[in-house]
This record gives sequence, C-alpha cells and structure tokens, in this order.
Amino acid sequence: MLAIVIAAFLVGWLVNSLWSVPPQVVAWADKYVLRCALPALIVAKISRVSLNEAVALPIVISWLVMATLVVIVLLMGKAFSWDRSIVGALLLVGVLGNTSFLGLGMVESLLGADHLASAIAYDQIGTFVGLSLWGSFVASTYGDGARGWRPIVQRLIRFGPFLALIICVPLRWIELPSQGYDVLQLIGKTVAPVAMGAFGLRFSLRLSRNVITPALIGLICKMALLPLIVYVVAFIVATPTDIAWSASVLQSAAPPMVTAGVVAVGAGFSEDLVAFMVGAGTLIAFVSLPLLSLAL
Repeated sequence: MLAIVIAAFLVGWLVNSLWSVPPQVVAWADKYVLRCALPALIVAKISRVSLNEAVALPIVISWLVMATLVVIVLLMGKAFSWDRSIVGALLLVGVLGNTSFLGLGMVESLLGADHLASAIAYDQIGTFVGLSLWGSFVASTYGDGARGWRPIVQRLIRFGPFLALIICVPLRWIELPSQGYDVLQLIGKTVAPVAMGAFGLRFSLRLSRNVITPALIGLICKMALLPLIVYVVAFIVATPTDIAWSASVLQSAAPPMVTAGVVAVGAGFSEDLVAFMVGAGTLIAFVSLPLLSLAL
C-alpha cells in the first residue's frame, strides 16, 4: 500500500508537470474521497476497534500531540497575522499526521511487528478519531460559508466523515454482516491512492511567499518539534525504547495526513499550502522516519 500511495502521488505530479489537467478531475477525486471512500473507511475501522489498558498510553500521547500542535498553530497564526484559509489548513494538515497509510508501515518495518498494537491505537483512537471530530469542526468553523453556530451545525451534520463516526456508535453493538465490512474496507483502501494522486496533480515546488513560511513552520513543528518533545518526555518519565513510547514517537513524526488534506481543500483552505505540506512531508518522511528510528 505504501508503494502504491507514493506512486500515485508521483504519477499525479508528473502528469501535472507535463499537461494541463481540468480542475474538474481533481474536484471529482476530492468529492469521491470525502463523500464515499473516507466515510466507508471510518465505519470499517472505528466501529470494530477494541480498547484496553495496554494501548492507553499511545492514545493519550496522540491527543496531547494534536492539542499541542493546535495551540502552536493558533499562536503562530496570530503572531504572523495569517488569514483564515492558512490557519484552517494548518489546523488540519499541521495537526493530523499520516499515522495510518504511512505510519503503520513505517512502524512495522523500522521498529518491528511487536510495536504495531501501540501504533494502531495511536492511529485509530487518536489521529483517525481526531480527523472525524476535529477535522469536521475545523472544516465547519474555518471553511467557506456563513458564520455563526447554526451554519456551523448545518455544515457539520452534512459532513460525511462526521456522519460516519456517528454511525459507528450503534455499530459497536449491532454489527453488520462480515461481507458488509469487506465492502467498506475495499472502498476505504482507495482513499490513499486517490487522494495522493489528486495532491500530485496540485503539487508544485514553486510557492508564493505568503504560503512558504506557514508551510515550512507547519512541517517543522509537525515532523521535528513535537517528536522531539515526545522523545524528551519519554526519556524523563520512562525510556524512549519502550514499545509504547517508541511507537508513539515515530507516529508523532508522521507527515501531514492525506485525508486531512482532502478535508482542508474541500473546506476551501489554501490548496497550494495543503498540497505542498502533504506532498513534501511525505517525501521527507522517507528519510526522517528511518533516521529517527535509529534513536528508538
């Protein structure tokens, strides 16, 4: 899956470099991910995830990491007077990491299969639920459209990923037939390649000055500063080589989440900023994560 995701991005980038792609193509890809594939993936994953004390630490760390990044983005946005489009984008791609499609593969290959339980907990009850809840809130609050609580609630209850999360609640007790989950998982597997292909079609290394600064700050905070903080905390209270801590450190360094980028673009946030952070962050992760794993 990891190779397919990267290949989809590179093909999209190549096509974008050689030909002019109609914007409707990218818009259709975004709508498919937001309205079909991502809700299917959320129902397939969250409705059957199990909770226990053994995975509590990675879940706590994931939410603390996201909360810290939210504070940093808001403070930076105020300090640099960034507009809502940039702040909204950073509250998604600068906060939510690709802990699933890329993170789980990296944890297994770099740290070992015994770290997967912790990495999965970090992803599914941390980042993935964060996408459904926090992503829905940011898209409704900072996105295009009228302000006020009524318009926000109306946008929220029409937002596919949020509705999928609500559907997961009764499915904790009333399970679908196994064939139903198989279909949902099959549809969900298309999220990453379709989304990354769409970002490849948007990706450019040439950015305007008002975008490059928040993009670099977002990537540095997401992929360097927060993992360093988690590592230092692990060193103080335990040891970074413990399974739960090492998996959490590596997951905290994951690049911006692909599907969070789709949500950000769908909400009307800066496409250039989102595409650059998702694309560049993913490419950087192939070097940064193996280097980080040497300390774990």
